[in-house]
Amino acid sequence: MNFEPALPEEDMNFEPFFAKAASEHIASFLAEASIVRTIVQGSGGPENCETTENGLRFVRHILCTSKAIRFGFMPNLKDMNTIREVAREFIHKCGGATSALQTMQTVVQQAHS
Repeated sequence: MNFEPALPEEDMNFEPFFAKAASEHIASFLAEASIVRTIVQGSGGPENCETTENGLRFVRHILCTSKAIRFGFMPNLKDMNTIREVAREFIHKCGGATSALQTMQTVVQQAHS
C-alpha cells in the first residue's frame, strides 16, 4: 500500500494561517482598545470613573498635540465614540499601532522617571 499524499510537493503551503493584513488589523484593534482605556483613565470617561495620573498625563499629551485644540475645539471625552475617534487619530498620527503604543508608553512612563 502507498500512504504518500497525492499532492505534489510544490502545491503544499506551509505559510502561517494569518495573513499579514489580518495581523495588522488585529494589532490596530488592540492598540485602539489600549489607547481608549488610557484616555478613559485620564478623563473619567462616560461613567465619570476615577482618573489616574498616567491617564491624565496621556490625555494632556493628546490634547497638546491635537490640531483641533489649536483652533479652540475641545473633544468631548465623556462620549465613547469621540474617545474612539481620538484614539484612531492618535494611531494615524503616530504612523501605526506599534509606534502609537510606544508613544503612549513613553508618555505614561515619564511620570516615573
